[in-house]
Amino acid sequence: MDFALDRIYRVIRFLLDKVIGYAAVVVMFLATSLAIFEVLRRYVFGVVYPWGQDAVTYGLVASIFLYFAVTQARRSHLRVSFAIEMLEKAGKFRTVLFIRAFLSAISALLYGSIAWWAWPTIERSIAMERTTQSMVIPIWPFQTALLVTFALMAIVCLFQLYQDVRAMFGKKVFEWAAVEESIEI
Repeated sequence: MDFALDRIYRVIRFLLDKVIGYAAVVVMFLATSLAIFEVLRRYVFGVVYPWGQDAVTYGLVASIFLYFAVTQARRSHLRVSFAIEMLEKAGKFRTVLFIRAFLSAISALLYGSIAWWAWPTIERSIAMERTTQSMVIPIWPFQTALLVTFALMAIVCLFQLYQDVRAMFGKKVFEWAAVEESIEI
């Protein structure tokens, strides 16, 4: 079973790192380019697209949220690690593993429930033909990006939970995947 899950998780990580991650970067680049173009149009020509500000705002937010799934998979998300570090220094490795597994479970539950409740919201937005404030851009593509993000984060957390639980029993799985990425600030 470990082999099959390893293969599945490798495919998911490939999609996150190479497809979703780069797509988020492209959307952010395009939104930033549009913002710069809009500034030039406003201050040089005195005109703007009525939908430009909405496209920039929703594009940037969607790209940031999509990249959240990539950072979750890399375990490079923002967290307070003071307590974990203190427990590790005190030699409480089993407690650290339990806390890590508990947090992975809670995260999977939270992200999964957000994704679950996002679908009716998207359906309602489509049915009501809801648009952004400029009344040009439909809101459901943005909401779909959020749904995809939270669903991916829930799936990643389930794999991380499996990795954490197996570590509690002394078995290493997904050895290629980081258990914890440390970023010094």
